[in-house]
Amino acid sequence: MQLNSKGKSSHRLERYNELTGAVINDQNRQKMADSEIKKNVALDCGWGKLIFGQTFDDHDALVDQLINERKSCRDIAIYIRDHHVLISKAPELLFVDPSDTYRFWLHLYRPPKRRSRAFTVRLLQDRRDAEAINRIYRKCGMFEAPEDTILENQRTRIFCYYLAERVSDGEVIGTISGIDHKLAFNDPTNGSSFWCLSVDPDAQAKGVGRTLVREVAEHFIARGRDYLDLSVMHDNRRAKILYHKMGFRQVPVYAVKRKNEVNRELYLGGPKP
Repeated sequence: MQLNSKGKSSHRLERYNELTGAVINDQNRQKMADSEIKKNVALDCGWGKLIFGQTFDDHDALVDQLINERKSCRDIAIYIRDHHVLISKAPELLFVDPSDTYRFWLHLYRPPKRRSRAFTVRLLQDRRDAEAINRIYRKCGMFEAPEDTILENQRTRIFCYYLAERVSDGEVIGTISGIDHKLAFNDPTNGSSFWCLSVDPDAQAKGVGRTLVREVAEHFIARGRDYLDLSVMHDNRRAKILYHKMGFRQVPVYAVKRKNEVNRELYLGGPKP
């Protein structure tokens, strides 16, 4: 009985640390280092701004940032302190995005035993690569980003854009972008994230998405980062299964967006009648 009880207790403790304890520790560390964090950080990703909520001292400034969203863009405010309070400031303008945040602790990463020979993964190099990224975005029904913005971001160390290229014909069949939180705003939790994972729906190669995620994970491991986050729609079951198999676990982090025609389906629960 003692062994069983101990085993159950260990499992509960492991589960608690995995999903909540780390976040609580992150919050405590962040409070201690607030004076060192860059303030009011919003990165232009082309398809919209990625707004780091923990860099804003008050909710009014964050509301102002979201109100100034460019037309036909989709800004995302994430890592918000007391997101429910933010919504109360402008309930007619803002809503909680129906997405979930998943986290992978990079010290748990194990490299794959085999790598596909059907495609290779490399960093973005030139405008043709940026055009290829937008081509895949279009095919996946995603928002495009100006090629100039993609190229400018790649020249910084904050962003990294990776492409999967088919060996047989050199065609770009997948892409992913990573963001270094430490370089973006001196993140005291030493984190990173990836966005816009997309694979050409006509590509025949298997494992493209998984390989792109691994490439970004290895990129940030080399940087000495502690974890890798992602945001995924709550009903994207296929993606969630993939992320769970890779070791990602859901964390209590939420995103807020502005109510507009671009986001209409997300806050009204369906397409426009």
